[in-house]
Amino acid sequence: MALLSCPECEASVSDQASSCPHCGYPISKAPVAAQESHSLPNAQGSPSGTNKSGGHGWAWFFAIVVAVPVVLIASIYIRNKAVGPAGWAQDNTVKALKEHMKDPSSMVIRSSYVVQKTDDKGNQTISICGIVDGRNGFGGYSGGTRFASKSEYSKSLETFDTSAVQMEDPEQQRTAKEVGMLSGFDSVYWNDWCVDAAHPAVVASKDG
Repeated sequence: MALLSCPECEASVSDQASSCPHCGYPISKAPVAAQESHSLPNAQGSPSGTNKSGGHGWAWFFAIVVAVPVVLIASIYIRNKAVGPAGWAQDNTVKALKEHMKDPSSMVIRSSYVVQKTDDKGNQTISICGIVDGRNGFGGYSGGTRFASKSEYSKSLETFDTSAVQMEDPEQQRTAKEVGMLSGFDSVYWNDWCVDAAHPAVVASKDG
């Protein structure tokens, strides 16, 4: 025999009684039995029929944590394969130029072009040449400064390196023009790295 709780007065009643001896409320056994059966704990201590989704939630969390870096790495790899050495040279050049800016976020490349030379073994020398501008200490743009970069790609070794990124010195450029000479930037970098069929070498000329 087991004791039940009367639905009316909540007194203890035998499960064999047809009505509560305290208040006379009729005891219905079927609903009570069904209620007891529904509330029995399962082997894990949880109510029977409870949908335990906690494990699935953690599984989704770890799946996302793993998937996001994988997708990011895959996208970077695909992008790098797509742009090739010329794209890598441009990325490295932009990064290096920003390090020379007073305000890197304001940097603007006014114009640029690529000079790409390939030898008979497939190795490449890549130059990025152009004009870069950025806000000065007064918050304004100066009109731009020429730059030149040089990168090498070895097909046989599968290596890539940007060896140098140079910017001209405006003061030296003005002085060179005043005396009719090439500046150091022109003679050492620009005329060596930035010349092709579409872009002739700079020649010395005297202002005035």
